[in-house]
Amino acid sequence: MNRVVFLGDFNVDLIMDGLEVPPVEDHEIGCSSFDIVMGSSSCIAAAAYARLGGSASVCGLCGADEFGAFMRARLSEAGVRTGLVLGAEALKTGVTVNLVRGRGRSQVTYPGAMGAFSAAHVPGRMFASLRHLHVSGVYQARSLLPDVAGILGRAADAGATLSLDCQWDPTERWENLDTWLPRVDWLFVNEQEARSMTGHAEPADQLRALASRTRRPVLKAGPAGAWIVDAGRERHVPGFVVQVVDAIGAGDNFDAALLYAVIEKAMDLPAAARFANAAAARSCTFRGGTDARSTYRDVIHFMESGAAAR
Repeated sequence: MNRVVFLGDFNVDLIMDGLEVPPVEDHEIGCSSFDIVMGSSSCIAAAAYARLGGSASVCGLCGADEFGAFMRARLSEAGVRTGLVLGAEALKTGVTVNLVRGRGRSQVTYPGAMGAFSAAHVPGRMFASLRHLHVSGVYQARSLLPDVAGILGRAADAGATLSLDCQWDPTERWENLDTWLPRVDWLFVNEQEARSMTGHAEPADQLRALASRTRRPVLKAGPAGAWIVDAGRERHVPGFVVQVVDAIGAGDNFDAALLYAVIEKAMDLPAAARFANAAAARSCTFRGGTDARSTYRDVIHFMESGAAAR
């Protein structure tokens, strides 16, 4: 049964941390650590949702290679169903290289199979028992862009609620955004994305502009927390102060936790946003987007443990 499906990007993350100096053209530099971990917004969010206690599936496209097998195995270990993930013999699984120096991070992505992912790879059975569809990372899945509106429409016709975290558009043109926004129940954006989408510098102004275009925009502001629209008013929900080990995947953990709180625990939006802030903050105390392995009780304990709110 596909209660909640996470659809979109699908790639591994290669993390090179502790760069001695910023990358320099035609120069070799060193780093202090290297890891291969589960990547992609959709997969990290699905794993987080399943670890919290929800029923999650991923729909995506990978290569029939070692990285594809790696991703399937890590998703299964997290309790995520992978029956909607297709393998393409002629393609390689997508890869993102993360170059991390202090709190700064540069990313280089090879789209591979996820660049070829389209509606043709979405099984019709996905819509039969769908409660919620979360679409993410669409600007890395370029072939999916023309199909997103149709997929959202089919999911809505099946009675599902919808959420979108489109991630950064390297072109900053935000293709098709005005077609998608009226359809979705939840829009997740960070400050940089919201600034580019709206042209506004202040979070309250960004949120107000987005609220005129979509039902429930949620603005993720990292350690500063989140901005939501509650009862028609912009509202700030404080975040939590932690010693950051790695911020990769924090936004995806936020998305998963807010959806879990609303769908599985019937929390109101301010409470769900606070729960999501806590899940995102806790994820930052572990390396990689999924190593926190936060259960519902883990997040509640974190909130009750005296972690300071900003």
